[in-house]
Amino acid sequence: MDEFERLLLKTIDETLRYTFGDVTTQAIYDYLEKKSCPISEIPRKLNTFSIELRMILGTGRRQILGSAAILEKTILKKLCLKLGIEFNEKGPVVFSDYIKKLREVYNHGKVRKF
Repeated sequence: MDEFERLLLKTIDETLRYTFGDVTTQAIYDYLEKKSCPISEIPRKLNTFSIELRMILGTGRRQILGSAAILEKTILKKLCLKLGIEFNEKGPVVFSDYIKKLREVYNHGKVRKF
């Protein structure tokens, strides 16, 4: 696991714990593990993480006002802050695509606006 992946996992963990608390966060991790997406593999299984987050939080009419998208955007904002990158996205973002862009910027040492 590289430094970017550790930073991403730390950011996800902080966001989940702040939002849901320790017990619910652990329940989310247990669910993800059963769905073949253990914590350590989230950076390599971003689509699975995103899909399963929507399953946990509900979809369609059962979803709490786009809660998965809001949570993903919060993770992205916090990660950008840690990387010193400005986050200005107003509309919807594809979580996995944005993380890939952040990884590229991180790996090349370039900080820029998205």
